[in-house]
Amino acid sequence: MRLAAVISASLLLHTAFGQEPPTPAVTLNVAEKTLNVNGKNALVYSLTQDNGTRGLTLQQGQTFSVDLNNKLTIPTSVHWHGLILPNNQDGVAFVTQYPIYPNHFYHYEFPLKQTGTYWMHAHYGMEEQRLLAAPLIIKDPEDAKLADQEAVIMLGDFSFKSPEEIYTELRRKGRPMNKMESPGKGMKGMGQDLVDVDYDAFLANQRTLEDPEVIEVKPGTRVRLRIIDAASATNFFIHLGQLSGEAIAVDGNRIAPLKGNTFELSVAQRIDIIVTIPKEGGAFPILAQGEGTRMQTGVILATNGSILPQLSSQADKQAGALTNEQESRLSALHPLEKREVGRKIVVELGGNMQDYIWTLNGQVWPESTPLVIEEGQRVELVFKNKTAMAHPMHLHGHVFQVMEVDGKAFRGAVRDTVLVMPNSTLSIQFDANNPGVWPLHCHILYHQVAGMFTVVRYKEFEQPL
Repeated sequence: MRLAAVISASLLLHTAFGQEPPTPAVTLNVAEKTLNVNGKNALVYSLTQDNGTRGLTLQQGQTFSVDLNNKLTIPTSVHWHGLILPNNQDGVAFVTQYPIYPNHFYHYEFPLKQTGTYWMHAHYGMEEQRLLAAPLIIKDPEDAKLADQEAVIMLGDFSFKSPEEIYTELRRKGRPMNKMESPGKGMKGMGQDLVDVDYDAFLANQRTLEDPEVIEVKPGTRVRLRIIDAASATNFFIHLGQLSGEAIAVDGNRIAPLKGNTFELSVAQRIDIIVTIPKEGGAFPILAQGEGTRMQTGVILATNGSILPQLSSQADKQAGALTNEQESRLSALHPLEKREVGRKIVVELGGNMQDYIWTLNGQVWPESTPLVIEEGQRVELVFKNKTAMAHPMHLHGHVFQVMEVDGKAFRGAVRDTVLVMPNSTLSIQFDANNPGVWPLHCHILYHQVAGMFTVVRYKEFEQPL
């Protein structure tokens, strides 16, 4: 039966029995497209609505109703990153659902419980590296009070090599591309590996600084930047240039405002920053420089009639490493309720660049032991990073609060992805209030594929696959 016929039949059935008709589903198409990167064409994947709109913008309290239509010649699946949702709606192939095969669709429907900046991305094979990702914005009626205008900036890393080629080279060479001394005490002089992959370009809204997106703004107005690190393996420094900003949210969750001109953003994280455009107007680059590289990307905020600068994809100097300094200054506006921890689990992050095997508690997915919790518990996960590389750890189906870094306790930001620094310990807490089997993994794609993946499983939960 065709998709339109299925929807029509559903509407007629609900009307006949006096029920409210279901929320009309938005169709999202996974398809191939040609992308020109610095004058050279490449075949990538796209995630768009029927009208060509990339991603989704929804409203608070709305029902998430999406038909994900696979127009590829291979299977796929898409994860709704950061959303609290039923387990069978999470979009992780072979964990929470079967893959969506070519010329098939999967219907997702659940109530939205959150607002903020989220995103969607492939969770099958290494399709994420082929740019199978898009923004997912959930608007709050109060948003209009915070800024006059909004701009979504989605960052990515791009290679003309296939992800399979990249992964094969990493496994064969197993070498750090870039190394620096780890900052801080207690590091014992160990070098920190910063970069897995030599990329051909970094992208902002799928464009490079050779031809950046220009976002028109008005003099004297406040602009909310919703910045998403959708890269497969790159952390970024966000530089506001002539502007100063105020971060108001991370990972979709409000924080006490944090002022600055440069902000850190790891793989899979989001940050919302409000900037004020000067009354005299002008052109204002917003740049993102890759950690451990000179490469950068970005967009230009520009008032009408302003002269646009010529920007280089190479910064003047190489960026260093992200640190925990910014994380330690973040404070949630809506923290978790204070409760006694009922279950404490240590998760040791292991592996190295030389062998290119990455582990959780010494195990490589799928040969790993689930982390078992019980519904109703306050759970604490203690990440102990025994490696020379930072790992952005993402827990599906929940939000958590950062509670401690290297022995320093504080009530930090509420997040869904946190960067655990090399040779460091970081603790998070969350409430076990969403039964299921939930992935917990490093969001550097090649670390995940190489084994740094497990699941948090609720005791006695029956997986409805």
